[in-house]
Amino acid sequence: MAAILADPQQLLLVAESPAGQVVAWVQAAVQRLLVSETRAMLTGLVVDEACRGQGLGRQLVVEVERWAIEQGCTAVTVRSNVVRRRAHQFYLDLGYEPVKTQQAFCKKLPGSIE
Repeated sequence: MAAILADPQQLLLVAESPAGQVVAWVQAAVQRLLVSETRAMLTGLVVDEACRGQGLGRQLVVEVERWAIEQGCTAVTVRSNVVRRRAHQFYLDLGYEPVKTQQAFCKKLPGSIE
């Protein structure tokens, strides 16, 4: 977490309950690619199930968008697992549009942590 917080190309925000417990968090990172304009990737958004529907996720996404503009990004992208229909509707309601369907591949490297 320290490396993420120290990286100006990444954002990590949390929402706390009145008692000081973390009830939601969001992470985003600037992407500079040869094939597209600079954009931010929303890499994680979690809201405690007991706190959903209260606008916390929406507020965190709005903050990501504000930060992305400050970073010179022209768009925010997010990926969501095909089984997460409720999350898909959440992003659609915020004005995000599906742009493609793809397979995701990963190769674990020696020394990686499971």
